[in-house]
Amino acid sequence: MSQINDKKSPRRGYGLKPLAVMLDQAAGKSLRKRGFIEMSLLQNWPEIVGVSMASWCQPEEIRFPRQTGSGGRRDGKLVLRVSSGRALEIQHQTPLIIAKVNQLFGYQAITGIAIRQGVLPPPPSPRRKFIPPSSAATKDAEKSLPDISDTRLRQALAGLGAAITTNTPAPKKSR
Repeated sequence: MSQINDKKSPRRGYGLKPLAVMLDQAAGKSLRKRGFIEMSLLQNWPEIVGVSMASWCQPEEIRFPRQTGSGGRRDGKLVLRVSSGRALEIQHQTPLIIAKVNQLFGYQAITGIAIRQGVLPPPPSPRRKFIPPSSAATKDAEKSLPDISDTRLRQALAGLGAAITTNTPAPKKSR
């Protein structure tokens, strides 16, 4: 006689997951090691200090003093990497930055800022805007196509050809 196995197999976690959950699982441990208890500080940095200041100033880590008791992480020091010529400006903005970071966390997480001068990684280049092709460009591209009996394929190829010819990269600006 065969025995019937009444135990259900464990359900596997396959399927779609939100990207934020996956990023938190992948990067969360290493970020917490560096003192970032919330990824929101990194994500919202341009909103916290302003876009112009965020281009030459980035948070590196948060250092918290040793814990005594069961309290949360408090009275930390935010370490910022700053472009060398801007350190004095950060010193003057320190109270404002501390207030905004603590507002983000909702409690007094930061009481001071340490400044490290150095080179920041270049910001990502903005994506080029897509300019839809004009109807004249689409007609020109359609004329250059060979005889194709499928009208949908012919229109798709004409649209692709027109998009390629009209969306050439803009000339680079000289500095």
